[in-house]
Amino acid sequence: MTAWLVSLLLLCNASVGAATEKTKAQLGHDEESFVFIGKCPNDTPYRLVSYKKTASGLSQSFYDYEGPNGKGTVRTETTPKVMAARVCRQSAEIINANYWE
Repeated sequence: MTAWLVSLLLLCNASVGAATEKTKAQLGHDEESFVFIGKCPNDTPYRLVSYKKTASGLSQSFYDYEGPNGKGTVRTETTPKVMAARVCRQSAEIINANYWE
């Protein structure tokens, strides 16, 4: 009986370990784009798409955004939380990282 329980325990641990490894492979840190969808404090929906694009030989961060502030694309290293706050404010300034370009 004890040998049977030990075998069952080992089998269960092996299957959990395999599932964990599969999950780790699916949740890697090599993704190039992310989509953020939510509601602003005034219940207006917003949508952000964060992605990297190579420009002038360098990998640069971009957002496509749509919300109360309008719709557009901007190149910036800003965090998604800050971008969501800007997109939710109609009068917030959303400018490229190098706005003089």
